[in-house]
Amino acid sequence: MNVLVTGATGFIGRHLVRELLHHKKYDVFCFVRNPKKAKLLEGLGAQLIYGDITDKKSLAKLKGYKIDLAFHCAAYVENKNIKKLHQVNVQGTRNVCDICLEHRVSRLVYLSSVAVISGNTELPLREDLPFAATNAYGESKIEAEKVALEFRNKGLAITILRPPIVYGEDEPHALKFLLKLLKARLLPLINQGENILHLAYVENVVSAMLFCLESDEFLKGSFFVADKEALRVKDIFKALAKGIGAKPPGRLFKLTELLLLNLPGIGKKISFFLKDRIYSLKRIESLGFKPHFEAKKSLIISAEKLYYGK
Repeated sequence: MNVLVTGATGFIGRHLVRELLHHKKYDVFCFVRNPKKAKLLEGLGAQLIYGDITDKKSLAKLKGYKIDLAFHCAAYVENKNIKKLHQVNVQGTRNVCDICLEHRVSRLVYLSSVAVISGNTELPLREDLPFAATNAYGESKIEAEKVALEFRNKGLAITILRPPIVYGEDEPHALKFLLKLLKARLLPLINQGENILHLAYVENVVSAMLFCLESDEFLKGSFFVADKEALRVKDIFKALAKGIGAKPPGRLFKLTELLLLNLPGIGKKISFFLKDRIYSLKRIESLGFKPHFEAKKSLIISAEKLYYGK
């Protein structure tokens, strides 16, 4: 079976490509934009096709290939560039859906985000809550999901998965920086670390992406995919600290906490840890999927491998 993967040089995409090739029943085609990043895929056994999902002309290269199945992982995550968020997340998704409909792929698995409903206040959050974003990235993913639903109505078999923050041993965004702060004892707990943060280990996400191929029930609605356990912030940081041989973070005095929360820039970042984020997994579990990797162990392993390069 020929499988197309967009965003294959990204964090989740790389793990997905490795897992697909491990199964040995897929011929994997990676649609990649950046030749430098594409080196991360060299030697794995996937075929690289160079192009840009925001450019319909470059996507036309795929017309020379037989594509049976597709995974759309490509996305832009920076909130500062609204134009690029729309180009990649919205127009790029439209272009990918269009080519998949034309190819009559058996299924497109689209990787969305919990950001499309994160503006809702009830807990745990459910997939059937109305669209509500808290930032520009979330708004772009809402528009992208609307595109996916539009193409589903046109007859494209599409599965929509919504992960929260995804972590792992080669996570390229914030985790390494957090580990450095932990090691230096510069990451104190806000609100004593009592708030709950539901995360997703990358291998649990990839497992769900493959599992959803087994049932047509995954072609209806959307599905959260996260770790089974939603942990308190203090337990997350304790696991990360254990992975790098550091002491767990200390707690701030209330007055110090209030002062930091009112500082321009840093206050907004700190306040992230003051909101509970819990996602109901009832929908995906009702179809038989269970996250295989336990959260605390995965956090420890991820921290150890990322910090020490093991």
